[in-house]
Amino acid sequence: MRTAIDRAGIFVHTQKVSSGARSIEGHTTGGRDGTIASAAASLREGRLAVVPTETVYGVAANAASDEALAALAALTGPGTSEGEPLTWHAPSVEAVERAVTLEFALHRRLLRRLAPGPVQFFVEMSEDRLARSLEAIGVRSGVIDNGRELSVRVPNQPTTRRILLEAGVPVVMKRAATAGWSPDRDAGAAMRDDLARKAGVAVVIDDAPGLGRPSTLVRLRRDGSYAVEREGALEARYVQRVVTRTILFVCTGNTCRSPMAEAIARSLAENAGPGSVPTRVVSAGVSAAPGRPASPEVGVALRELGIEPLQHRSRELTRELVRDAEAIFAMGAMHRDAVLSLDPGADGRTVLLDPTGSDVPDPIGLPQAVYNTTAARMFEMVRHRLEELDA
Repeated sequence: MRTAIDRAGIFVHTQKVSSGARSIEGHTTGGRDGTIASAAASLREGRLAVVPTETVYGVAANAASDEALAALAALTGPGTSEGEPLTWHAPSVEAVERAVTLEFALHRRLLRRLAPGPVQFFVEMSEDRLARSLEAIGVRSGVIDNGRELSVRVPNQPTTRRILLEAGVPVVMKRAATAGWSPDRDAGAAMRDDLARKAGVAVVIDDAPGLGRPSTLVRLRRDGSYAVEREGALEARYVQRVVTRTILFVCTGNTCRSPMAEAIARSLAENAGPGSVPTRVVSAGVSAAPGRPASPEVGVALRELGIEPLQHRSRELTRELVRDAEAIFAMGAMHRDAVLSLDPGADGRTVLLDPTGSDVPDPIGLPQAVYNTTAARMFEMVRHRLEELDA
């Protein structure tokens, strides 16, 4: 048995592991790269490795190797649930999106906002979609699924993410506590325990303690909704907050164009189909006098579209409003410039509402017919922009 410490401060435990008539020698070379290469090679060759995640330490195995899965299954300490699928630990969000087609904008957003991170996703899907996903991942049925859904997560621990990427095989894990190594925030427990050798563990990497709490479990349902079924490292209210997007409409006085756009966007968001993204909509004016109602013509124009006007009060554009908005739609170039003068970093989030790049003309002081025409045009613009956000 050998234990080494590399230049990056990562403890690497390697040992000679006997399995039947075969003798497998673990090894490392110098530095972090050698450590990662050793762990990745062990996984490719069907051996087990103890690696850190941002929550606890896990015993990792090649999900495409029946020998590795059998060794992992033999670990039946506390925390083991009979028949529960293992979880695919993907190297990146992109790898998940390539293998698992997420049909709904809400599900795609949950994945992108919460991963990499301490979140385990149960993805419900049809039998055909599940079969295609398992084939793309490279695992047989029943390993990471129960016939109705599959389990996946993307760890946010840098060393382990590199190991997963370099291994080039689908990797599953069990908590180190499953093997009786407790606490499973302490890799030293596995290093000291002779059970690691008997279990076929070739490498134990100690690199930054985890949070000590389990992953939060989020179920992505077939109807497009989601549910936080187990709070862990992340609370349900945090999940709801990060998945909700805020969009901001900006005009001059915040009494005509931006209030119309705000009401239209709220109506579209409230009536969106299954799997739509929760959306908070606000509006402001670069020269607004706070507290003024929308122009009376705005309410008439919105009702022509079947949209009930908001109880609107004008507000002035602020740096805080700009900071909190995920997407900012300006009625004209001058409004976009005003946004960027408050926060130059908002450049990538701020565009003209009109997809053609033209200003939306101000109807202030013009007949009701102009308001009606403006509202109808803006309805199409807002719908187009929301579809872009969902794409």
